[in-house]
Amino acid sequence: MACVVVLSLMRTLELEFLQPLPRPILQQKELIPCNKDLVLSLHNKLGFLMELFDENRMDGVEAIKDLETKLRDLAFRIEDEIELQVVHLYEEEEEEMPQGEKSTHHCQRLHQILHPLRGKSHPCLKFRRILHRAVQDIDAITRELAKAKEEYQLSKHHLQAGIKQPASLHVLPITMPDSSHHASRSKEIMVGKQDEFEIIKKMLIRHPSKQLEIVSIKGMGGIGKTTLARKIYEDSSITSYFDKQSWVVASQHHNKRQMLFGLLGSKHNNADNSGNEDLALQFYQSLKCQRYLIVMDDVWSEGAWDAIKTCFPDDGNGSRVLLTTRLAEVANHTCSKDDFSHQMQFLEQSESWKLFNEKACESRGAEFETIGRPVVEKCKGLPLAIIVVAGLFSKLNTLDEWKNTANALSSSSATTLDDEECLKILSLSYNHLPHNLKACFLYLGVFPEDHEINANNLARLWYAEGLVNAFENENFDRVANRYMQELMDRNLIILGELCSRGRKIKSFRMHDLLHAFSVREAQNENLLHVVHSENNSYFPQKSFRWVSIQYADFNMSTIQHKSCRSFFSFFGEKSFSNFRNTNLRRVLFYDTPVWIKNIVDIVHLRFLRVGNDIELSQGQEFLKSRCKESIKLSRSWNLQTLHSYQKVIYRLDEGRKYLEFPQLHYISCADYFCGNPPKFVHKLDGIRAEDCSEEYVTNIPCLKKVRIECKGNESNAYVANLAYLEQLEGLWISMLLPGTHSINNDIVLLKNLRKLAFNGMRFESGRINILSKLPRLEVLKLLWTTFKEWEIQEEVKFWQLIALVILHCDLKHWKASSHNFPKLEHLCLTYCFELRKIPTDFGEISTLKSIELSRCLPSAVESAKKIQDEQRDYGNYDMIVIEENTLHVSGSVKSPSEEEPEVDN
Repeated sequence: MACVVVLSLMRTLELEFLQPLPRPILQQKELIPCNKDLVLSLHNKLGFLMELFDENRMDGVEAIKDLETKLRDLAFRIEDEIELQVVHLYEEEEEEMPQGEKSTHHCQRLHQILHPLRGKSHPCLKFRRILHRAVQDIDAITRELAKAKEEYQLSKHHLQAGIKQPASLHVLPITMPDSSHHASRSKEIMVGKQDEFEIIKKMLIRHPSKQLEIVSIKGMGGIGKTTLARKIYEDSSITSYFDKQSWVVASQHHNKRQMLFGLLGSKHNNADNSGNEDLALQFYQSLKCQRYLIVMDDVWSEGAWDAIKTCFPDDGNGSRVLLTTRLAEVANHTCSKDDFSHQMQFLEQSESWKLFNEKACESRGAEFETIGRPVVEKCKGLPLAIIVVAGLFSKLNTLDEWKNTANALSSSSATTLDDEECLKILSLSYNHLPHNLKACFLYLGVFPEDHEINANNLARLWYAEGLVNAFENENFDRVANRYMQELMDRNLIILGELCSRGRKIKSFRMHDLLHAFSVREAQNENLLHVVHSENNSYFPQKSFRWVSIQYADFNMSTIQHKSCRSFFSFFGEKSFSNFRNTNLRRVLFYDTPVWIKNIVDIVHLRFLRVGNDIELSQGQEFLKSRCKESIKLSRSWNLQTLHSYQKVIYRLDEGRKYLEFPQLHYISCADYFCGNPPKFVHKLDGIRAEDCSEEYVTNIPCLKKVRIECKGNESNAYVANLAYLEQLEGLWISMLLPGTHSINNDIVLLKNLRKLAFNGMRFESGRINILSKLPRLEVLKLLWTTFKEWEIQEEVKFWQLIALVILHCDLKHWKASSHNFPKLEHLCLTYCFELRKIPTDFGEISTLKSIELSRCLPSAVESAKKIQDEQRDYGNYDMIVIEENTLHVSGSVKSPSEEEPEVDN
């Protein structure tokens, strides 16, 4: 699909030509004013064209697929040409005479543009030719798309009217869903779904509500929604309870008329001559005064439900409508309430094997089971995947055939994707995504299978690739998190962990089947090349944008493709990696702290995560540096994210000025940040308290989240200076030296602080309570802290606190009431091995959702369960207690290794 490259090209145009502080070399050569009209035209036309493709998702229309491929290749070419021209500007600058000997007179500059030297075009004309040709090519594709749409609509009209399609239309036939498909199939085996079967039955016939209720079954494609609905539909207790039943498939491209035909059935012979309103009335009247069950299978949009929802009368007799959908938004839109919505679950391992066994090898011997079980494990509980694999193995008769096929599946990342049926279902989910989500979904293929994907890292990577952008009233990380939520709502990713407040995704993973699909699609689109072993470490001649190295001994210097934009290295074990540098590199991501060699200033770099020190400066002989210990950057004007496992250094240039780096929003260093931070930075992980002077902090007015390292009480003066950071929302304070540290009263000046974490502090008695004066504090983390007692007086209130996390603390006596934490939702206690009980009054906190205990005393766990019982007495049945590794009173306690999460988690 063209979505990835078009979004990337649009972002490149914005960064190079349209941002408030564009690249200095473009400004010096006056290349932006003379090309801005063409840039804006091209940018607008690209956005409009992608919207047209979104609006005209025409499955099976080869002309549309061909146009998308054509657009993809065109965007590839345009972006390459633009970025290479920027690189050439720097190369030419090095070859030019000293600045003092060059004429800068405006008339002379204009003369050079209009009358360039023989054989050498002025850069302005080069850019203008590239942009002008690009606009013409985009216009041509737009015209072709309009023509294809017209032919598609004509073909659709002919099909619905029963007219033979003209041979001149190069459009594949459009098929409507068969609303009776459920009746024609043989009965399917339903394994591991009995509990879910009973849950849905309870909603349908045992729930006390007598009004019409809308029940939804939601889950990813292939998880068994339709199978479960069909078994319920045909169950004898259901058929005897309802007076009338009907089944219809809404499908991806819902058609109201076809749905009404399906609901009315074959008994209404005059339906062909009736309009939609007449059909709707006929159906309404057929249900009137009847207790009915209507199944709407495979609902893809809210519009499909809205089109016919008025056809269902409510006579107060317990009628029900049952929908199946892949989309959480559809379930939320249609369901009466949460009581009538069910999320499908993956099969457990024993259930998975039972399903496979019944489908493929019921009469096989034990040796077949030994081969089959590892195959079933790769299906990760997805019924569709298990059934597809079982269908394959059922055709194999000998033990050798089983062994060979199992080995082939084990060595392939594609698992069951070779089967057309499985691929078709996954393709449906993918093709239904808007172009921005398609691009973001494909990008997930760069991560290894079963990889836990950190949401913050992914947001910055998407941003660096141009796949998400900041809106006027919403920054890029919120946009990215919304995209992740939409992917989760569509059951394309699986939630791993939520952030402390429970509002945002912290991490997630992908089902192997969907991961393999994203890899396959990205590879087919010339976007991704994955290296799993030495056997596939060679690089094909065709161009691609992303390289994912999942092989520890891979030699980075072998990568020569100039069009490759992004490199990812996972499972690296070497301390150094030899990297062949090119100036089109955009992302360089090492998942482990690896030092890279032979890398110099990269013109188009946006995201850098390495083990080296990183220097941002432009000192003498800077460009000739080949220092192995540090990476020095000055040309990377569009840097956005820097992550060093050592330190980041920001130096003055010869003119005693700092480089701007207007896009540099996030800096993280495991050691510390040295220098005065760039003024545009939003998140800074690792500065020293001794550096936080008033001048220092006022130079970074946009800072929202920061981690500060302190050595003792003498550094507490920095807190008052932090009050100058009016946008500061997150603060992590880490003490490097042991001792007793008082909390500075000036901390209450941080009026916008939402998240606060203390690491390694020994608090004075009662000093924690001063934090209640932070008016917007929502998350408080006390990590590796020492305070034996915490008594909170009745008048002390943490008004906005949602999450309280206490890790590895010697807290023994805790006296508090529900009044102290009126909005608390999540309490997490880890390695609190002296705390005997949680304050009993927490049972009266109406907002409480969870208490999580790890490596705590049994008495503390018991007190949490008593709180849960009290919550249930008040009607809060959603509050849960999560316990793991509860301590034995007589056992010894071992301390875990210290971990410092990111400041913005």
